[in-house]
Amino acid sequence: MGSPADYTIIVMLVVIGVLIWTVLDRLTTLQRDVNALKRQAGVIDPPDNNLEENN
Repeated sequence: MGSPADYTIIVMLVVIGVLIWTVLDRLTTLQRDVNALKRQAGVIDPPDNNLEENN
């Protein structure tokens, strides 16, 4: 059986992992929402689905 310090480190690593996961998820959501607002406002063009037609 491990010492309480070992368990504390494991718990802290899990908490840090969840924190990083949450931050990345929220940044991805924010980027998607900003891009949608830009398209709605006409600031950027809609994404091209077929890039070969433009070349």
